[in-house]
Amino acid sequence: MPAPLSFLSRLSRRARQATGRPAPAPDATGGTFLPRNAVSATALADSLASRLPALIVTARRIAENTGQGAHPRRKAGQGDEFWQYRPAAPGEPSTHIDWRQSARGDRAFVREREAQTPHTICLWCDNSASMRWHSDDVLPLKAESAFVLALASAAMLLRRGEHIRLLDTGGGPPLRLQGRHALEQMAHGLIASLRRAADEATLPQPAAIPPRSRVLLFGDGLYPPALFTTFLRALTARQAIGTLVEIIDPAETTLPYEGHVRFTGLEEESALLLTGGPELRQGYAAVWKRHQERLRGLCQAAGSLPVPYMTDQPPEKALLALHALLGMGGNRP
Repeated sequence: MPAPLSFLSRLSRRARQATGRPAPAPDATGGTFLPRNAVSATALADSLASRLPALIVTARRIAENTGQGAHPRRKAGQGDEFWQYRPAAPGEPSTHIDWRQSARGDRAFVREREAQTPHTICLWCDNSASMRWHSDDVLPLKAESAFVLALASAAMLLRRGEHIRLLDTGGGPPLRLQGRHALEQMAHGLIASLRRAADEATLPQPAAIPPRSRVLLFGDGLYPPALFTTFLRALTARQAIGTLVEIIDPAETTLPYEGHVRFTGLEEESALLLTGGPELRQGYAAVWKRHQERLRGLCQAAGSLPVPYMTDQPPEKALLALHALLGMGGNRP
């Protein structure tokens, strides 16, 4: 069975070091497995473009299955939905008093509505080489899962009246998504960005992100720690919150390989030959756990926990988690 690529070669190398076992030599009998080649950015862009109408229908269906209604703002303001009663302040205009509620006691109350001011939410998809891989042909590429989930998130947020922007990795101005054809506009923008993609891990340019916005990053989280930390700090400086929707292939959590396996990196890592077995998997599990804890710590310090999504699971699960997260409100967006 082909081995996973990019980040598995990095984490597997650390796992081998943790177990203290040397890498095996190449097997002259042909016992090594060569990993399947990653899909090129151009090939994936062509594939997505050829299936675009069906993918947009799928994204809309996922959004519809997630739930109806706008997510709560959790603060008083202009809107139609009831928020709370509060005691009337001295000098409160009589037109603000809810006389029915006030008649139940000896205090006057004001009926407040929930704020419905739209948020600005920016979306971005990771197009690096580690995203253009899957461990089994029955599973989607991680980049394809990110593409569909980002479209579904946009459909959900547009229905709730939010202001949606699509970030360009190259640092260009965000693409405003609005109107009946917003999803089609977004899909074409994502495909155009994919055609320009480089293999190495990258992140959006913070200078292009509107202040006090929410940024949804659809990627695998396999970024150099210094790069990701600098990006999150730049978001904080702009009073913006970044939420990572972590796209994970099931094989990335368990290293389900036996025998001699050659791991070939996608992002300029050197090849690595390992012998899969219980000891290696235990070491790998420890490395994976530390990786997740570090990623969670970085994201939490920046204001939002990551939302994990396994590519063998229904996308509605991740979208429901996003819906709940965006509904938490607070002073920040």
